[in-house]
Amino acid sequence: MSPSTESDRNLEHLVFEIAKGVFGETGEAFFRSLVHHLARALNADYVWLGALQPDRERIATLASHGPGGEALDLEYNLVGTLCAHVIEQNVCSYPSGVRELFPQDEMLRQVGAEGYVGSPMVDSNGRCLGLICAFTRQPLPNPKLAEALLKIFAARAGTELERKNYEEALARGEERFRTFVEHANEGVMWCKLEQPLSMDLSEEEQLEHFFKYSYVGDCNDQAARIFGFTRAEELIGARLEVISMRSDPAFVERLRAGIRCGWASAQVERTFRGRHLLMSRTGVIENGMLQSVWTTACDITALKQAEAEVVRLNEELKGHLEQLTALKAQLEQDNAYLLDEIRSEHNLGEMVGASPRFRELTERIQLVASTSATVLINGETGTGKELVARAIHDLSPRSNRPLVKVNCAAISAGLVESELFGHVKGAFTGATERRVGRFEYADGGTLFLDEVTELPLETQAKLLRVLQEQEFEPVGSNRTMKVDVRLLAASNRNLADLVREGRFRMDLYYRLLVVPVEVPPLRERRDDIPLLAEHFVRRWSRQFGRRVERISDRMRQELVAYDWPGNIRELENLLTRAIVLCSGDTLDIPLLGEDSSAPQNNNSRSLEAAERKHIESVLVSTGWVIEGRKGAATILHINPSTLRSRMRRLGIQRSGS
Repeated sequence: MSPSTESDRNLEHLVFEIAKGVFGETGEAFFRSLVHHLARALNADYVWLGALQPDRERIATLASHGPGGEALDLEYNLVGTLCAHVIEQNVCSYPSGVRELFPQDEMLRQVGAEGYVGSPMVDSNGRCLGLICAFTRQPLPNPKLAEALLKIFAARAGTELERKNYEEALARGEERFRTFVEHANEGVMWCKLEQPLSMDLSEEEQLEHFFKYSYVGDCNDQAARIFGFTRAEELIGARLEVISMRSDPAFVERLRAGIRCGWASAQVERTFRGRHLLMSRTGVIENGMLQSVWTTACDITALKQAEAEVVRLNEELKGHLEQLTALKAQLEQDNAYLLDEIRSEHNLGEMVGASPRFRELTERIQLVASTSATVLINGETGTGKELVARAIHDLSPRSNRPLVKVNCAAISAGLVESELFGHVKGAFTGATERRVGRFEYADGGTLFLDEVTELPLETQAKLLRVLQEQEFEPVGSNRTMKVDVRLLAASNRNLADLVREGRFRMDLYYRLLVVPVEVPPLRERRDDIPLLAEHFVRRWSRQFGRRVERISDRMRQELVAYDWPGNIRELENLLTRAIVLCSGDTLDIPLLGEDSSAPQNNNSRSLEAAERKHIESVLVSTGWVIEGRKGAATILHINPSTLRSRMRRLGIQRSGS
């Protein structure tokens, strides 16, 4: 007998013995039995079977066998090891000296290997799954026979490992699917038919078949709870009529709809035991036969309640909106009424008078009002320059837009540009937000600059540009803003003198002096004093709740004889104080002192002395209170800081202070 024949017989015998030892085993038992019988067949000290890890850089023990049943429970990196060579799908054997060839392999050192044989395990796609190898502490006898034997059982082990991996993956998938289904908010139910339903039957025959042969094949706990059960096991196997009675016409109609559409996917809302359900169904059809129906049911009761609440809130909102619309209309009506009231109070009719100088003034106002020309209003303090400006605006085409007023004397020099032109956020310290300037507010309307001579020269230059170009840049911005503003300016000083003194720009002076309007002082229109006095008496009597009906002849003569250095403002303030102090229906109080009957003394009195006396008298009447609704500044119609400045200039001090 040749050596080759003898070797083949030995191989057949070994294969038979090992196959008999692992017959009927699967999974972990198969791998344990395999390494045990391989160790006996090869007379090996150790047999080790390892599986590649997902990163394909490490390998871990599936099964092993050593002396006395010793096991090698290892997981290690393949780099630099003999196993890395085998994993590359190379069957190999080393009869002796294997540790010296692979000094970095920890497993060879641990088992004291001298001989080695190993084979990769591959799946049906040729992908390496792991390896099987045997170690001997003595030189390996007949290495070729060992290689052949390992190749045979590596193939069998690879098949078993692939099956095991598939089985575990399937179990994980089933567990994952079951977890999803059990924890889903939707109920899932699989209705099966004991006998498939032919789609060619008539509608009535299909209904009859469906009720006769359908039952719950499977479901999750959520579906069971929806239909009144505690767990899925209580519903599985139940007949269809347990969850949907044949006597329910709505359910029968849904079945008919499914039959008519060929059991295509569809959704429908259903009310069951007081709960709103959104149900979907899909038929499983094979060869024209309905096999089963998948149904999902989602409890949308909370959504329906929320929908009803939204509808209710929408209706409530609609009612509120109607109320707001009505209130808005009422507000617009009230606003229009108030505007009419303001205009009726401040229109040309407020400018009381009948003297020739007054008629000249009103004719001038009517002439300039219809144009968009710049107007310079000149007149002494208290002559009514603001009233003239308002009359020009109210009679102009811009009357439906605002009249924006700026008292240039009441604004500090550092803030005047911000006040007129506005500023952007961060333009200077304290500019925490954007401010709209007066020019922007007055766009399309009229801007009235009172005491225009108090503007700093730098601001005068910017004002000139606005008048010429109708554009400006807010403080801190490089964006140019276009405006359409008509400018009215007023002053109680001689602008020509200020220009000569270098305190007012000549170019701005001529730009403002397009149409000059001179407001005459009250001493030049004495004929109007009785009319003005009666007007103020009516107004303030009504406001203060007094019944002053007329002015005595003596007081009327006194009023006409006085020069009124404070003009109409002084007249109004004195009459206001007289009404407050009057206890009857006739105003007869010596308002101007004991020497008031001598007009020659008044004529000789300087304007400054008259102003001082008037301010002192008002301060005395208010108890030297300057600010507040009943303070001297309010009665004199001037700013409290302006009043204090004049008091310092005139040397007015409270006695004992």
